[in-house]
Formats: sequence, structure tokens, C-alpha cells
Amino acid sequence: MPTITPLRVKRVDITKPSRQQARFAFTVLLLINILNYADRSVLAAVLPKLQVDLQLSNTELGLLASSFLLVYAIATLPLGIWADGSPRKRIVALCVGIWSIATALAGLTRNFVQLLALRSMLGIGEAGYAPASLSMLGDYFPRAQRGRVMALWSIGNLIGTALGLILGGLIADAFGWRWAFYVIGIPGLVSALLVWRATEPVRGAFEGEEDVDSASSTTYGHGSLGKNFWLVARKLLQIPTYRILLGAFIFCFFTIGSASVWIPSYFVETFKLSVSQAGAMTGGMLAGGSLVGTLLGGWLADSLQRHRPQGRLLVATYAFLLGAPCTLVALSIHTLTPFVIVFTVAIVCLSLCVGPLNAVIQDIVTPDIRATAIGLALLLAHLFGDAASPLIIGALADQTSSLGLALLLTAPPCLLIAGLICLGGLRTVARDMKAMEKQMSHSHAAR
Repeated sequence: MPTITPLRVKRVDITKPSRQQARFAFTVLLLINILNYADRSVLAAVLPKLQVDLQLSNTELGLLASSFLLVYAIATLPLGIWADGSPRKRIVALCVGIWSIATALAGLTRNFVQLLALRSMLGIGEAGYAPASLSMLGDYFPRAQRGRVMALWSIGNLIGTALGLILGGLIADAFGWRWAFYVIGIPGLVSALLVWRATEPVRGAFEGEEDVDSASSTTYGHGSLGKNFWLVARKLLQIPTYRILLGAFIFCFFTIGSASVWIPSYFVETFKLSVSQAGAMTGGMLAGGSLVGTLLGGWLADSLQRHRPQGRLLVATYAFLLGAPCTLVALSIHTLTPFVIVFTVAIVCLSLCVGPLNAVIQDIVTPDIRATAIGLALLLAHLFGDAASPLIIGALADQTSSLGLALLLTAPPCLLIAGLICLGGLRTVARDMKAMEKQMSHSHAAR
């Protein structure tokens, strides 16, 4: 295994953030996460009106969604590395400002190319938020609480998505699709100011480390960032559970990406709903199902983790394996009420996974490279998962003349594969957690 020789740094005392500081920072980061997903999901709400106004094919609509996710995927990794070496709250504030401006400007576009460019710019802004914020949360709260904290933070993903879909559909029907972008984009500029009031937590404050506030320089010091990144990446990829998580994230994100973009249009096509009705229905299912699933997933994950080291990954595994048949049954139903019920159960299952999977990364990776670990995971998950799925689903829908069939051919198999991949991680996660703890002990002793 390649080793990274730490630079000599000044010895400091670890100061853990106060409970009040942690709560304030969590509240702000949760709010930003909600706005994050509202900004990205508003496009899905207005796709039917946008398609008519700009005369776009399903493939072009899919490309609009995929362009954002592709740029987001590519930018996440370097911004994750940046977050391991810079004050993270500054990165968060900058990224929020960029994506909010890009969303508001989308309402001024007049053709496909202009809209494509701004959706790509949105990807740059949002790419820096997740690695920096997840790294901060890992340093605000002790390990025993991380499953619940990550689950609660992850609620913002789906609450924001629901908010973007519901408001986007209502505003588009009432005032036109352009106003949906104006209204959704502006609040982010206010939240960018709030994050400056948060306290930047010391890295590894709850890991018993010393000198971790200078951990970024031990990993990426003296201008050798590119070279040392590959050493860190090789180190991460030598962790068996981390490799397994990468596979699970890819197939999970493929399903999330296709559903979040295309389900409102599926309601319009299959059940003949209006844009506002489709947005409200999709947003309601996501909000209700994800709230139940995410809270339940975080509680189950932390409860099981107290009894066995595989607890968090076990929750994700069973959730994937239950979600696959639920999705298959739902997409085979062509009556509105039964579809909503069964698909909401599928959303609950998928939501069970989000918090536990993020917490497992925190459990197996040392604090000084966690943002890079998250950035690399998001790069691959977005690149091969949700960045690809909207375009693939759109192309399949054009070829088969059925959006429902395109979803049916992709979503259930992806969830099943994700569950089977996680089964392998149940054999490795305990060993990798012990290896991380041993590495931390050796590092502490060396100092």
C-alpha cells in the first residue's frame, strides 16, 4: 500500500464545536441542501411546457438534465480535493452563489444551446457543496450520531426536489416556465450569506486526532496536489468496502436521476395530468416517502450499528432489494391511485439507503481525506449514474415511443444490482472500520 509522508505541522489542541455551533451549522447546511435540490429539480417540473415552447425532443430534454449532472460529476472531485485543503464554509458560500445565479438566468434563455450552457454552469456551482458540507458534518458530530445526522441532512435532497417540482409546476402553469427559474433561484443568494456565520470545525475533532486542522497540508501540501491526489485515490480504492460503495452509489444514482427527471413527464404522458398536477403529485410522493424512509433509515442504521459493525450497510442492502420489486410493480400499473401507493413505498425503500451509505464512508475513511473520498464517490456515481440516466431514458423513450417502458427497463434492474453489490460489503465493512481505527492510532502515536 502506498504511503503518504506527512509534512511537519504545528501541534495544536483539538477544540470540539459546541452543541449550539453544530446545530446552527447543521440548520444552515440543511437549508442550503434543500435549495440545492430545488434548483436542480425545477427543470423536471417544467419539461412538458419547455418541450412545446422550444420544440425539443425527449433526447434533447434528457441532454439538458444530463449536461448539468455531467459537469457536476466532473467538477465534484477537484472541488472535493479543494475542500480537503481550504476553509469549507467559503467553498459552500461560493458554490451556492454560482448555482443560484445560473438558475435565475435560465429564465432568460431563448433556445436550447443557451439553456444547455446555464444548466452546465449550475453543475459547477452545485458540485462543491456536497463534499465540503459532508466533511464539515463529519467534524461537527461524534461517530455515534452520524447515521442520524447524515440521514437528516439527506432529507434536504428530497424535500428540495419536492419543493422544486411542486413550486415549479404551479408557477409554470400560472405564469410560464421562465418564472419558475426566477423564483427558485433567488433564495440561494441569501443562504450563501448565512453560511459565513457558521463556525469552521476542526478536522477530526471527534476522532481523537491531533494536528488535524493542518490535515489538508499533510495530504496536499507544497503544490503537489495532483500527484498526491492519485496516491490518495489509490489508498481509497484499496479499501474493499469503499469500492463496493462506489458500485452501489452508481446504480442507486442511475435510478434516482432517471426518476427525478422523468416521473413528472410520466404523469403527464400516462395519467394525462397537467404540469402543476404532475409536479404536485411527484413532489408529494417524494416528500412523504423520503421523509419516512430517510428518518427510519437513519434510526435503523444507528440502532443496528450499536450491535454489529455491518448495521448501516445492512439497512441499505435490504432497502435496495425491497425497492427493486416495488418499482417493477409500480411501473406496471396504469391506474393512478395504485401507482402512487406502490411507487411511494419504492421511494421509502430508496430513501432508507442515503444516510447509511454516506455514514459508512465516514466510518472507513480517515478524516483528512474524507472530502476527497466523497468527491471521488460522487464523481463516479454521477458520471456513470444520474448524469447518464436522463439522456439514456430520453433516447429509449424516443426509440420505443414509451417513457414508461424506458423507465421499466432500467430502474428495477439497477436497484437489484445495487442490493447485490451491497451484500458483498457486509463481509468487509467491519474489517475496514478496524483498519481505519488502527491507522488513526498509529498516526496519533507517531505524533
